[in-house]
Amino acid sequence: MSLVALIVGGGGVAALALFGHEANSALEQLSANAAVFERSTHARSEPFEIAAVEFEMQERHEGIRSIAFIPTRGNAVRPPLALPPGPPPGAPRAARPPGANVAVIDGVVQHNVPLRGRFETNRFGYAIATLFGVRATAPVPFGRGIITFVPDSSRFESIAMMIVAAIVIAGLVAGLLAAFVGNFITQQAIRPLIDVTEALQRFAARDFRAQPIAVAGRSDFDVLAHAYNAASAQVADAFAERDAAEAQMRQFVADAGHELRTPLTIVLGYIDLLRRRSGPNDERSKFIFASIAAEGRRMRTLVDNLVLLAKLEGDDQRPIEPFDLATLVGEIADVRRGLDPNVRIAVDAKVDGTVVADRSEIHEAIANVVDNAIKYAPGSPVRIELDSPVAGALTLSVSDEGPGIPADDRTAIFERFFRGASRGEVEGSGLGLAIAKRALERAGGSIALDATAPRGTRFVMTLRAERVQRRAAVG
Repeated sequence: MSLVALIVGGGGVAALALFGHEANSALEQLSANAAVFERSTHARSEPFEIAAVEFEMQERHEGIRSIAFIPTRGNAVRPPLALPPGPPPGAPRAARPPGANVAVIDGVVQHNVPLRGRFETNRFGYAIATLFGVRATAPVPFGRGIITFVPDSSRFESIAMMIVAAIVIAGLVAGLLAAFVGNFITQQAIRPLIDVTEALQRFAARDFRAQPIAVAGRSDFDVLAHAYNAASAQVADAFAERDAAEAQMRQFVADAGHELRTPLTIVLGYIDLLRRRSGPNDERSKFIFASIAAEGRRMRTLVDNLVLLAKLEGDDQRPIEPFDLATLVGEIADVRRGLDPNVRIAVDAKVDGTVVADRSEIHEAIANVVDNAIKYAPGSPVRIELDSPVAGALTLSVSDEGPGIPADDRTAIFERFFRGASRGEVEGSGLGLAIAKRALERAGGSIALDATAPRGTRFVMTLRAERVQRRAAVG
């Protein structure tokens, strides 16, 4: 920016010097022409005022001012350095007072003009003109008086002000241009760093897709981009290997589950047969057979849950169908009441809602949550509420008044095989909530633990509703 200002300033100084040189040449030429004109007018005996006006009209030069006057005592040869403003051309001429000065300034006749030898009006322009060697000419005899020429200092001031304005404008333009170019170059230089930052932010948002960053090889930041591309490729390969391993594990669990079901069923059948053939007084054998049968049933439940979870985590989609969620909830509650008369389950369905999903998977999800409430809060009433607080969605909550879930266990309750430290002697595989979560997610829903419950435990399940109809209030 300073270089641009220096260049513009230098050009302005050169322009002023050229203007000053031309002004000096014009001043010299006008002085010579005035001498020639004075000889011709003397021969014609023209009055002083008429001759001065005629000369001004003939030799008018832009940027040069002229003054012709008849000197009196005290200003015989002292030319003025500044010219007072006179009446415009064509203005009526005032009567000449006795003994007053007579002056023709820029072709306008004026009377009683104070001619002082100091600069009165445009000091800045006069200083610029003087700086570049431009001064008034020496008086030249003109008829009964003299004539002198002075540079128009306002022109020098105008040129100087234009130069200052040009320097300021050029400086501003150069500054804005330099800022724009600098910002563009900086952006291009640090573009790999910005791309890496955005990619890491995607990673923080759990978007682990490999998105290589284009590298042009023009800055040191490209090394960082190369490192990120390599790390991103490694992460993508690791996730691909993990997905492949999980797929193989799901397939293994499904195959092993199918293979284990048949021998487990046969073993449990033989155990039941041996238990029946044991003597009526052989209590020890009955206890052993009952324990083996209980463990066998527990193993079969675990295998069934593993097979179901493997299917839910796969990409296969079961046929979906519309069904009434309130009816399904009622069936689940009736089955639990029939299995154990001591179980207290209250169903409060405020709406009838149709859901489009795999009915068996949604059944499994709700049943697992209800079974957990029955197991972990024995003797406590279980309340199931169905409502539609938001249009197009159904909310199903299952709550109990048991001991609740410790705060340390709340973040991991939906993980596979997780069982809290306060489970006591309650049997389970730690797969029920994981199955419920996955089944609901496959249907486009969700499940969450309500942390605001004052006591007990409350799970809230949400599903998309195809149709919702609010039930009439029972009086």
